[in-house]
Amino acid sequence: MKPWYETWFDSPYYHILYHHRDGTEAAAFLDRLIGQLPMRSGARVLDVACGKGRHSIHLNKRGFDVCGFDLSKASIAHNRQFENDRLHFFVHDMREVFRVNYFDYVLNLFSSFGYFESERENYNAFRANAVACKPGGSIIVDFFNAKKVCAAGGNTVEQEIDGITFTSRKYFTEHHVRKEVRFFAGGDERTFTEQVRLFNRDDFHRFAQKAGLLVLQEYGDYQLNPFDEARSDRYILVAGKPA
Repeated sequence: MKPWYETWFDSPYYHILYHHRDGTEAAAFLDRLIGQLPMRSGARVLDVACGKGRHSIHLNKRGFDVCGFDLSKASIAHNRQFENDRLHFFVHDMREVFRVNYFDYVLNLFSSFGYFESERENYNAFRANAVACKPGGSIIVDFFNAKKVCAAGGNTVEQEIDGITFTSRKYFTEHHVRKEVRFFAGGDERTFTEQVRLFNRDDFHRFAQKAGLLVLQEYGDYQLNPFDEARSDRYILVAGKPA
């Protein structure tokens, strides 16, 4: 049986359910990040688990040389219509090293991390980001604030989109937050389960140290306000690879 991320992310129903994701917000976040770091125009950027490429495409428009990769063949096939001489997309597993000491910036955004069952597999994905980054470069990981998510508890949400009623139930296990998505389509009931490991600030610090990176900055939202473990919606880590 295939793991959840190989089936759900390739399903057209995933994109129907999450059609509302705001490209304008994503672009504004990237613009703030470009100015804050600052990221120099023309630098090489890797967009890890790029999905349908909204971050990659915006970064390319801002003058960066961008590679995006994702495990979803459907998403990469969609993205290839946007390719040019400074924007390329690939099918790739984030646990495997993509390139070595090549990118000025490696971006792992929008909680596109923690998909795997074991901590070891997830660390392998983090380490692959570090390996891809050139000495003197930085990796940026954008994850949800696990402490706040756990404090809010589980819930069940029902919503109708394009004539399909999706029922999403969020709940927790010892190490994961899970979302069970149920709906009827094509005369059949379908169920998909998303699962993300609950990593907190200390876990990311530990990963960074183990991968030979230095913690440079931490932010708590897409406006780049300081991180507060009790109140922030996001945990955004900027870690540098020593030159």
